[in-house]
Amino acid sequence: MFELEVKDVFKITGRGYVLAGEITESGSILRNGDTLVNKEDREQKIYVTSIEMLNYGSVARKINHIGILTEISDEAAKALVGKRLCKE
Repeated sequence: MFELEVKDVFKITGRGYVLAGEITESGSILRNGDTLVNKEDREQKIYVTSIEMLNYGSVARKINHIGILTEISDEAAKALVGKRLCKE
């Protein structure tokens, strides 16, 4: 199972919100087009538009900080800080 703890959110005008966080469980692969669900509210689904790896360099290493671009409302984005999202 893939699980992400959302640490911060920020808006990119005209593109959507970036959910920046730390991967806490990497048992599966996350890809563009996948859907994440809020562990506390399984009805809330987040469609992954794009993925950005943070702290990524040319040396192979374990990457556990990512940003996920998604199109959600302002209220929904702000409410996700501190929440855990898992792959559906």
